[in-house]
Parts: sequence; structure tokens; C-alpha cells
Amino acid sequence: MDLNSRVELNNGVSMPLLGLGVFRAHGGEEARSAVRTALENGYRMIDTARIYCNERSVGRGVRDSMVAREDIFIITKLWKDDFDNPRRGLEQSLERLGMDYVDQFLLHWPFKGFEKAWLELEKLCSEGLCRSIGVSNFKIHHLEELKEAGASVVPQVNQVECHPYNHETELINWCRRRNIVVQAYAPLGGVGNTVLSDPRITTLADYYKVTPAQLVLRWNMQRGVAVIPKSVRAERILENSRVFGFELSQDDMDVMSDINSNLRRAYDPDKIDQRPAGTFPKIIEED
Repeated sequence: MDLNSRVELNNGVSMPLLGLGVFRAHGGEEARSAVRTALENGYRMIDTARIYCNERSVGRGVRDSMVAREDIFIITKLWKDDFDNPRRGLEQSLERLGMDYVDQFLLHWPFKGFEKAWLELEKLCSEGLCRSIGVSNFKIHHLEELKEAGASVVPQVNQVECHPYNHETELINWCRRRNIVVQAYAPLGGVGNTVLSDPRITTLADYYKVTPAQLVLRWNMQRGVAVIPKSVRAERILENSRVFGFELSQDDMDVMSDINSNLRRAYDPDKIDQRPAGTFPKIIEED
């Protein structure tokens, strides 16, 4: 594996294994600069979403980088407000990004009505407005419900919270058998996490002479899981990309997997429709 490593999705589209996530990156200079820095240092995948309120800044960062658009894999996601009209949601995301298409369009959560929204995503993909489609925060039963609802396209990707404290091995194996790529958000454990200070991880990181973050990212990638670590700091963006100069032994992979405690920091997807409306992020329009 190297920084150019990619995985082939079930529709033949090639997707990088490593990308930059911009969750909680403020719209404006912070997000724009992070995207430009990542692209100038070899990243070729950027993950954003409507609810992150930074799509315009992502688009500016892409253009500022001078990297050809066709060489960059752009992901965005449909928020619940547009589940009744995914076409409107995607077209507005494209306008904010300043792009004619995205490389991947995801249903952000299994909100009520996700089955119908998925059928619309199939149409948008067939029209070329997105090159691949997928889901985020879907459990096995949600994926099964898509098929029961008449889906003719198997999701190309399922983006979920995945790190040593929440390894999602059962879901990963289920998806692998169906040729669905699992992509890890919060691969370092998320804001305020203790994953990177866990003695079992720091000990292994010392042994391999890498940082705990590099160790954790490498562990996921060796499992065949794509990763989109978030950072807005140039030095951290560069550090997170340096995960290709070492390889974990199988014994150490097993040690990492044994750390699992099914500790999810994000909301339970099965209860997302019961989440109080006031606790969702507010959509703020960028300048």
C-alpha cells in the first residue's frame, strides 16, 4: 500500500483508501486551507456533507490546490431535510461545491424514509450526477431493508464509526461478502477520545516507531477499511498520510482488535429518529 492505493467499488469506480474528513472544520478559511493542504500533500479524497456547512469551502480548497478535478474523489452526503427530494439536495450540494458531479453521494443516516430516498439515489447515479452511491451509519438490518424495498443497486460504500474501541468486525465481514466497502469515519476515536492514549496502543506505536494515530489508521487499512481522518492542522494532515512505511504483524493486528469494547461515540443509528431535534447541528450558510 501507498498514498495512491485505491479500492475498486462494486460498480467499477476506483476510490482512494485514505482521505481527509472535514467534519467540524469551520466553513471559510479553516476548511479551505485543510483541503488545499491535504491535496498538495498527496491526498486525493475529501469527505464532506451538507450538515457540515463547509461544502463551498471544500470546493474553494479543491480549486486552490490546482489538482485536476478528475484526480480527486469528492464525497458528500444527503441530510434528512432533503430525503423527500434527493435530487434537490444533490443539485444544491453541487452548486455549493462548484462542481458538475461528485464521486460519491451517501445517505447520511438511516432516517425515516431512507428506503425511498435510496431509490432516488440510484437514478441520480445513472444520470451521472454522482459516480457512486452509498450509505453512512447503516447497520446490517438497514442494508437488508434496502433490498426488501426494491433496491436494484447494492451500496458501494457504508461509512461508519470505526476505531479500536468500536471495531465493527461483524458489519465489515457482512459487507465484504456483498462487495460493499466499509469506510471509517472517526478512525482515531473522535473528539475527546482516549483511544490514542490507550497504553496498549501507545506501547505498540513505540515498538513500530510511529505515532498512535498512524498505528490506528494502519490497523484499519490492513483490515481493508478505507479511512478519512479529520484534521485542520497541516502537521497532523501530513502525519496521518505517513502510514505506508510499516506493516503490522497478524499478532499485533489481533491485539488491536481485542481492544474492542463496542464503544460508539456517535448516536445509535437505530434511535436516530428519536434524537431531539434541538441536538442536531444547525445549518449555517457559508459566505
